[in-house]
Amino acid sequence: MKGHKDAIYDFVLDKDNRAIFSVGAEGYVVKWEIDNPENGTLVLQGGEAFYSIWKQDNVLKLGSRSGKIYSVNLVNNELEDITQLHQGGIFFIRDKLSGGEDGVLLKSETIAQELGRNFEVQDMALAPDSLRCITENDKHLFIGASDNAIYVLDKETYEVDEILRGHTNSVFAVAILDDNILVSTGRDATIQAWDLTINKPVHAVPAHEYQVKSLSFNGEILLSSSMDKTIKLWNNKLELLKVIDFERYRGHTNCINKVEWIDENRFVSCSDDRSLCLWNVEIIR
Repeated sequence: MKGHKDAIYDFVLDKDNRAIFSVGAEGYVVKWEIDNPENGTLVLQGGEAFYSIWKQDNVLKLGSRSGKIYSVNLVNNELEDITQLHQGGIFFIRDKLSGGEDGVLLKSETIAQELGRNFEVQDMALAPDSLRCITENDKHLFIGASDNAIYVLDKETYEVDEILRGHTNSVFAVAILDDNILVSTGRDATIQAWDLTINKPVHAVPAHEYQVKSLSFNGEILLSSSMDKTIKLWNNKLELLKVIDFERYRGHTNCINKVEWIDENRFVSCSDDRSLCLWNVEIIR
C-alpha cells in the first residue's frame, strides 16, 4: 500500500468498517480499505509530522511532533480541533490517555470528572524521560518508557502499583499474552517475558539485530518488528517460528515501525520505506 511521501509511523485499525488509517512524517492521514487496499484516500494533510493515531467513534485523534493533538471528524473529513497538550512529540494515544516525549501521562477531562476531581490539566509526570507505549489488562495499565522501565498503573486510581525494571534501554512496545504474562521489547533488541504474579522477568530472548519497534499478539502468535527490516513470528513460549524479510518475502526495505493483527490470519505492517503491507499467514498444523 503506497501513497505516503515519507516514513509511516503509526496506523489504527477500524475492524468494523474494514479500514486502516495511517499517519507519518509528511503529515498525511490516509484511509485504506482492508478488502481493497490498492488505493488509499487522503483524509488530511497536516502541517507537521504525526507520530501516533487513535480512532474513537467517528473521530480520529492524531498525536503530532510538536505535542498537539489534532481531532478529525470522519463524517465530513474535517479538522475539528487542535490542542497543545504535551511538550514534545506524542508517541501514543489510547482512549482517554496520551503520552510522549515530556514523560507526562495526560488524562482527559472525562477521566477527571469520573474521579470526581476538578479538571484543570489532569496530567501525571510519570517518568523522567519519554513515554513510548501502552497496553492494558483488566486491572492495570502498562506503560513503557525511555528510562528503561515499565510503569504498572491501577486502572481505577491511576496510581503506580509497580515499576518493572529489566531492560537495558528504552522500552518501545508491550503486549499481554495471558492473565499472568506481559512481554516487552525496545532499543536493547530483546523480548522480555514478565510474570505478573511476582512482577519479575522470567524469560528473555535476543530477538533482533537492532531495536524492536512493535509487538502484537493474536492469542497464538506474537509478532515483532524491527529497525533491522524484519518481522518475526514467535509462539507464546518465545520460540521463533518464522522470519519475514525482503529477500524471501518481498517485505519492507527499511525500519518497520508497527505490526498489528487484523484477525487470526492477517496482519498489517508499516515502515520508514513509505509503505504498508498486508500479510496473510497460513498456519499448517
